[in-house]
Amino acid sequence: MVIDNPIVEIKGVSKTFNGVVHALDNVSIAIGKNEIIGVVGENGAGKSTLMKILVGVYPPDNGEWYYRGRKVPFPKNPKEAAKRGISIVYQEKGVIPCLKVYQFLFLGHEDKYIKYSRLDIDKMKKYAREVLEEFHVKCNIENFMYELPLSTQKMIEIAKAILSVRLEHEDNNITSVIILDEPTAPLTIEERRELFSDILNMKKNASFVFVSHIIPEVMEFTDRVHVLRDGKMIAHYDLSKEKITEEDFFRAIVGKESLERTYKPEIKRVANEEVVLAVKNLTKNGCYYDISFELHKGECIGIFGPAGSGKSEIINTIAGLISFKNGTLIIKGQEAKTKEPPHVRIARGIGYFSGETGKELFLNWPITKNISIVNIKKILRKFIPVINFNAEKQMAEKIVQRLRIKTPGVNTDCYSLSGGSKQKVSVGKWFERSPDILLLEDPTIGIDVGARKDIYENTLEIKKRGISMILISDDPKEYSILCDKIMFIKHGKIQKVISGEKFKQELEK
Repeated sequence: MVIDNPIVEIKGVSKTFNGVVHALDNVSIAIGKNEIIGVVGENGAGKSTLMKILVGVYPPDNGEWYYRGRKVPFPKNPKEAAKRGISIVYQEKGVIPCLKVYQFLFLGHEDKYIKYSRLDIDKMKKYAREVLEEFHVKCNIENFMYELPLSTQKMIEIAKAILSVRLEHEDNNITSVIILDEPTAPLTIEERRELFSDILNMKKNASFVFVSHIIPEVMEFTDRVHVLRDGKMIAHYDLSKEKITEEDFFRAIVGKESLERTYKPEIKRVANEEVVLAVKNLTKNGCYYDISFELHKGECIGIFGPAGSGKSEIINTIAGLISFKNGTLIIKGQEAKTKEPPHVRIARGIGYFSGETGKELFLNWPITKNISIVNIKKILRKFIPVINFNAEKQMAEKIVQRLRIKTPGVNTDCYSLSGGSKQKVSVGKWFERSPDILLLEDPTIGIDVGARKDIYENTLEIKKRGISMILISDDPKEYSILCDKIMFIKHGKIQKVISGEKFKQELEK
């Protein structure tokens, strides 16, 4: 597909690591003026490598770079890329915690604010306030970065990327290219909407390359989409001219149909099944009020609501991470105390998956150790309380095979895995433990559609084995695939309860 007068165009780019891993193979992409381009693909498809080549982090093995129609060398570093109007916001948190907001915004550009051989702090602060107001970032410029929520930190990173390009050019109206690598991963639904609203407004003076695993966002907010698979560009859609469905995207990305299309709901459960969790008039002032429901064996209940609705606090209360004020919590027929710590809840048969690999994994540990850490009893020798390392390895190999985790071996340290593989190891250790009740908070956040399918299939499998679950997520379709019923919550109170099938029907309207 030919783009008229692109700002940036690269042709025939290839990249190989260690002479073995072919990250990119003859990839071409053009970025036009005032547009948002989507780049999608599974983890390991080559998306991040392509973005890093665009901003001068990696040199390509071969290929051509055109800037405003003129062939030029590839940028040698991000500073050189910024001078051409290109900047990037990475998926990984890139803030410096000990800096104040205004200091972080101007980091690397302090020379623009030198006055009489000293930094003009007042001028920096004034511009910082204007920038935060422009991008609707609600925080104090005197806050330290570590004091802010992850979502606010991400918004400040995006503001910094745009500011970096502006500061490299006297003309603030220059059409810059901002690469957003999974920018919405740590954000709530409401924050994502606000972010995209701002990005759409910025299209007047900038173009964006949006790398994401969240297909509905890509479909709604991008003008064109490139699909990468195994380092090759296999599809290119112009969404202004072509009618493309989510299923079309899924097949292009993964090469097969989605679980949502092939999954058939089970027969409705009978009413007299065993109750494994009973919540009665549970209240924590300021979070949730008079919450009551029953969870049956082999059932999955979803708690659906906006950020701040109380859904996270409910699931954290059941996990033992926070206490409750009033009400009753009964786990497998035994009443739980209000301030019971998490290890006691685990002993009672409750598992909790937080969705954050940074909290779930010891990243400098191998896969084997991360899986066995919550399954230690399964690998102890019978008569001597020492670890059976062969059993530990076999357990990890089973999880790797079951969840199709891409890794050279089970002794690979987790920090070197892709985001999707990290998430699979995180959730896989709980699948192996098979608690009576598994609490799932954003189990597929920030991972590609193929990895999601693997996690969904295994979640449904353990559900068939009688494991009960409670789900909270920012992805409505997750509820339609996994849940038997969904509780809608707002301002800390349950508004209504509907079946999973009815929720799916409402979603499709």
